[in-house]
Amino acid sequence: MTTKERIEAEALKLFSIHGYSGVSIRDIAGAVGIKESSIYKHYSGKEDIFKTIVSHYREKTEEIFQISPKTPTDYAQMSKEMLLAMMKMTFQTFAVDEFISRCRKLFMISSPGNEQIGNLYVQNFITEPILFNSLVFEKLLATLQVKNDSNKEDNPGSAKVMAYQFYAPVFLILQEYDNGTIKMQEALLLIEKITLKFMEVYEV
Repeated sequence: MTTKERIEAEALKLFSIHGYSGVSIRDIAGAVGIKESSIYKHYSGKEDIFKTIVSHYREKTEEIFQISPKTPTDYAQMSKEMLLAMMKMTFQTFAVDEFISRCRKLFMISSPGNEQIGNLYVQNFITEPILFNSLVFEKLLATLQVKNDSNKEDNPGSAKVMAYQFYAPVFLILQEYDNGTIKMQEALLLIEKITLKFMEVYEV
C-alpha cells in the first residue's frame, strides 16, 4: 500500500469513528505515522482526502450494481433462488466490506451539522437505492405485464411504492447489523423471509 493509500485508509477509519469534523490532519498523520507536512505531498487538505474517499466509494458501489439484471428478459429468466442469492450477496457486501461499511458510518455520524455530508448520506442510502429499486421493479412489472395503472405513484402496485416497501426493512436490518444488535446469519434469514414474502404479495 502506498503512502497516499495509507493516508486515505487511516483517514476513513478515523472519520468513521469520530466523524469528519472530529478528525484533524494531525490525527491522520499520527495514525499513518508520518509528519503533517507529508500529507500535503499527496492531498491539498482534509477535504481533498474526503473527496477521494467519496469517489472511491462511488466506484465500488457502481461495480456492485453492475451485476444486476439489465432488461425485462433478464428478470423473466431469474429463478427465486437466483434473486435470493443476489439479495444476500448485496447485503453482505454492504455490511461487511470494510471500505463500504466505514463510508456508511462516516456519512451517518457526520451528517448532523454538515449539509454536504448529509446530502451525500441521503443520496447514497435513500434516494439512489429507492431509484435503483424502482427501476428494478419497473422492469419486473414489464416482464409480468402488470397493468392496472402500475406506473402511478399512488397505486399500491407501482414500482416506486414497491421500492419503498422492499428497501425500508433491508435498510433497517443493515442499521441493526452496524449497531451489533443482529448477527449476519440472522440478518440473512430475515432478508430471505422479506424477499419471499414480497414475492408472494406481488406474485412475482
